[in-house]
Amino acid sequence: MKNIGKLCMLIIFISTLVANTIYCDIVTKGLVAYWSLDASTIKGDTVKDIVGKNDGVIKGKPKQVTGKINEAFEFDGTNSVDIDGTEDLNFNGKDELTVSAWINPKNAEPVVGVVAGCCGTIIAQRDASGWALRFDGRNANSEFEFIVCPGWQGDGGFGATKNSVKPGEWHYLTGVVAKKFMRVYLDKEMVIEGPFSGPITSNGPETEIGHASDGGFIGIIDEVAIYNRALDENEIIQNYESKRFFAVKSKDKLTTCWGEIKYKE
Repeated sequence: MKNIGKLCMLIIFISTLVANTIYCDIVTKGLVAYWSLDASTIKGDTVKDIVGKNDGVIKGKPKQVTGKINEAFEFDGTNSVDIDGTEDLNFNGKDELTVSAWINPKNAEPVVGVVAGCCGTIIAQRDASGWALRFDGRNANSEFEFIVCPGWQGDGGFGATKNSVKPGEWHYLTGVVAKKFMRVYLDKEMVIEGPFSGPITSNGPETEIGHASDGGFIGIIDEVAIYNRALDENEIIQNYESKRFFAVKSKDKLTTCWGEIKYKE
């Protein structure tokens, strides 16, 4: 009878958990912030970070449109999502970082910048002098670049060519700092690797999606993620091939990833 009772309790527990679960098939180890930009995660001008406490605030009027997965935001080069950030997003003194997003540029020069061609922030801590994943049209054949402080390493030619990112097409862009190296991936392939002289420096956790003080991105951005470690190639491929990143099924309830559920006797 005791065993039957335990089994019934387990079934009830699992049924309740499944009803309130965030299903995921992306890499979750080290994931400190995730903005799906789905309609269900936006309330007023607040954009929810669905894994952490780094909610953002909408500036301007980015459009809610169909994304790579569910909904996304279309930016016009002037609007943004601004995040004050918690210590989880403070990479000053750290030697590992991964940032990624699905992007769909509107045209071949998807930028409104303070100088011609520069700079179209996708996801960045540009205004905190930390790092940026962005479009810089001044860099022939490496316009989708990843730059990191100290010294904005990578600026001027460390990225993926715009010729591989056609307007109207979805692509998965990832920047990685891995101790003594930095890398850029487009979709599931590494396009460039170079040395990094660290650790990372920054003035704090302030983060921007879509626009920073030196310019903004024109196009659609979706499924923005930040990790506090360097993802390897297999993990980036896993994220790229994910059919669903996060599907939020409940509000203000227990949330977890099904793959992380463990039953202990």
